[in-house]
Amino acid sequence: MTPQDIITEARYILNDTNSTGVGYRQGDTELLGYVNSSLVECAVLRPELFATIGDMTCVVGQCEQSISFTDVVALLEVLSIHQGAALTPFDMVAMNAYNPGWRTDTAAAARQWSRFTNDPLKFFIYPKAPVTPQVLDVRYARNPATFAIGDTITDVPAALKTALVEFVVYRAASKDDEHVNSGRANSFYQSFLSKLKG
Repeated sequence: MTPQDIITEARYILNDTNSTGVGYRQGDTELLGYVNSSLVECAVLRPELFATIGDMTCVVGQCEQSISFTDVVALLEVLSIHQGAALTPFDMVAMNAYNPGWRTDTAAAARQWSRFTNDPLKFFIYPKAPVTPQVLDVRYARNPATFAIGDTITDVPAALKTALVEFVVYRAASKDDEHVNSGRANSFYQSFLSKLKG
């Protein structure tokens, strides 16, 4: 599946197939932008489609850690110490209730991790990171690549092609008042959402 495949199908739905004479109403560059925007929307709504694993060096002496890869959208999970023991998730409420001083416990190799409330890039480890550099394997959602019109899209399964077409149609139709007022543009967006979320 390439952006061109998606654009061709979207043009048919948009009744924008006349490339001769005055030409297309929406140019390839515009529609290609919508294709790439559809992938960004997928990354927000279905981050697991863009999952990858990276090595993250912990901040020494800290329980609070943050991933800072240039392509990161959100942390999905902390897997293990790099080439070492797996980390298990802990419940923050239970930890605070039964071990209120856990943040000041002696530094050692991480055994557990927990999400940071309302911040998709931060998490806690227990115990706090030792002086010896500790590297963790973290699974995170990355930003999608930006594709040229003839590139093969490898970020999402080909089964989502129809959803991507519907997003492109939604964005293109959103420019026309009659499609916005009639709800046609929104119906394509709702169809995109339902296919993406399953």
